[in-house]
Amino acid sequence: MLRRAFNRGHPLSGVSASTRELAHQVLDGATFDFGRLLRAANVLVAQPDRHGVRVVVLPTSALPEPALRAILAWRLGQYLLTGFYDAEGVRRASLRGESQELVGPDDLHALAIDHAGAILCYATVKQPHGVESRTWGAADRPKYPCEEVHGVAWQAHLVGLLDTPAEHVWEWARFCKDQRRGRLDAAVQRAPLELALALVQLVQRPAAAGHWQVAVGDFDPAVALRNLRYFFIAAATFTPHYVARPEGDLLAPRYAQHLTAPFVATTADIDDATYLRWVDIEFALSFGHREAARRLLALRQLVSVKESRLKRPIASVDRGPYPRLALENASAQDVSAAMWAAAAEGQLPGWQAAAFGPGEYAPADRVVWSLDGYLQAFIGRHEDNGYLGGIGAWVACVPQPGLPPIIALRAATPVRVLMTDRASFEDFWARRQRCFETSTASLYGEVTMETST
Repeated sequence: MLRRAFNRGHPLSGVSASTRELAHQVLDGATFDFGRLLRAANVLVAQPDRHGVRVVVLPTSALPEPALRAILAWRLGQYLLTGFYDAEGVRRASLRGESQELVGPDDLHALAIDHAGAILCYATVKQPHGVESRTWGAADRPKYPCEEVHGVAWQAHLVGLLDTPAEHVWEWARFCKDQRRGRLDAAVQRAPLELALALVQLVQRPAAAGHWQVAVGDFDPAVALRNLRYFFIAAATFTPHYVARPEGDLLAPRYAQHLTAPFVATTADIDDATYLRWVDIEFALSFGHREAARRLLALRQLVSVKESRLKRPIASVDRGPYPRLALENASAQDVSAAMWAAAAEGQLPGWQAAAFGPGEYAPADRVVWSLDGYLQAFIGRHEDNGYLGGIGAWVACVPQPGLPPIIALRAATPVRVLMTDRASFEDFWARRQRCFETSTASLYGEVTMETST
C-alpha cells in the first residue's frame, strides 16, 4: 500500500479545534459552482473532466463577483487550516475572506474543481500594481510580496534579470489543495498535478508572447522545490529561514513557524526535455487512479539536473575528482562537456562515458545521465503500454528501491551518456548544490498520488 501524498502540507492535527471551527465557518462562504466558469467568455484554460478533475484558469476581470468572494473565502479558510494565518487576528477582524485589495484585475486564478464545481486545488499568478514600463532592476518599481517578506539582498546572487521588463515578472502564490479532504480522495490527490500542468502549459503558449516570462515567490523548499523539479523547471533558490513579520500581520505564523525561501524561475530555461516531461506527466494522468499513481511514482526516477541560468555560484567547495567547471557553472552545455571529457579520459573513478544508437539499450540498473539525444524508459507492461517517459538532454535515470522498477532504457536517437552508481552521482550532485546553496534532497521530486490496495 502506497501512502505518499502530492504535498504533505501541514497536518490538521497541528491546528487547534477553535481554528478548525473558524476555518469551516469561513469556508461556508466559499460555496459557488465554479464549473460555470468553464464557459466564461475570457477563460484561458477550460479543461474538461479527467478522472474527476476539471481545470479552469481565468483573470480576475472574468470572474463574477460571487465567484471572487468565494475564492477569497476559500483562500482564507485553507490557510487557516494549514496554520498560516493568525486565527485570533482573523477572529478579531471578523474576516470571512481575504481582502479584495490583494487582487489585481489581471491576476490569474487557477482552479482544479470536482464534478460538483467545488475547489480541489487553487493557485494564483499575480503582480503588484504599477510595474508597467519599469525593469526588474528599477529602484522605483513596486515591491512584489516575496520582496516585502524576504527583502531584496538575495537578488545579488542572480544574473540576467535586472533588465527584464517587470510586467513580465509574476508572483506565483496561494498554491493549496483542500485540506479537508482525506488522503484517499482520488480527485484531490490528482488535482495539484492537473492544475500545475495546465498552468505551465498556459505560460508557454505562443499567444502569450513571453507575458509570464519570470516566476518569483516564496515557498517551503522541503516540498515545493521538489515539485518544481518534478516538472523539470529549474529554479534559483536561497537559504530557507524563519522571518519575523511586523505586529498585526495576519500571515506572521506562516513565516515565523515555517521555513520559507524566495525563488525565481525563467521560461528561458524550459527546453525540449521539459516539454517531454510534461507529456509524460499528461500521459500518466490519462490512466485511472491506481495506474496513474504507479506511473507518477516511477517518474521520480527520471530527474532533471539542469540548473537555472539565473544562478551563479556563491561558494567554493571541495571539488573532489570533478572538474571545477562542472561544479561551478550553470550552463548545461559546459558542464556536459567537462564531465564527458573527464570520464572519457578515465579521470572520474566509477564513471563511464558511452554512446548508444537508435534501438540500442543502456543499462537499467545504473544511473544513466543523458548529455544529448533521447532515451525511452519502460516499466512493467500494463494495458499493453509499458512506456513510462523520455530522457532528454540533461536528464538522468536514477533507479530507486521501493519505486516501480524501470526495466529498459532504449535509445531513440544517437545519445551520449554518463553512467555511474547512485552514490557517485549523488556525491557529484551534492558538491554542485553546495556551490548554489540548494538542498541535495531537492534533486528528487515527490509529486505523487496516493493509492491503496
